[in-house]
Amino acid sequence: MPVSGIVITCSGGTAAEVASRIAALAGVEVQAVLPGDQIAAVVESDTVDGEVALVTQLQEIDGVISVLLAYHNFEDTVPGQA
Repeated sequence: MPVSGIVITCSGGTAAEVASRIAALAGVEVQAVLPGDQIAAVVESDTVDGEVALVTQLQEIDGVISVLLAYHNFEDTVPGQA
C-alpha cells in the first residue's frame, strides 16, 4: 500500500477552505494548514495507480497551485497478517 506525505500550495488565502474540501476525500488525511498557504497531508491508496489518481484529483481542486511529494513509502502487506 503506497503512503505519501505531500505539501499542497494554495492560492492566497484559500488554504483553510481547500483543506476542508480535501479532508472529505477518501484516502487523504490533512495534518496541518501551514503558513504561506500550504497544507501538509498524507495520501494513501491500495495501489500506486490509485495514489496517482488521487494526487491528480487534488491538483484539479480550485485554489490548488501545486502538490509536492515530501515522502513516499510502499507498505507491503502479507495476506492473512495484520
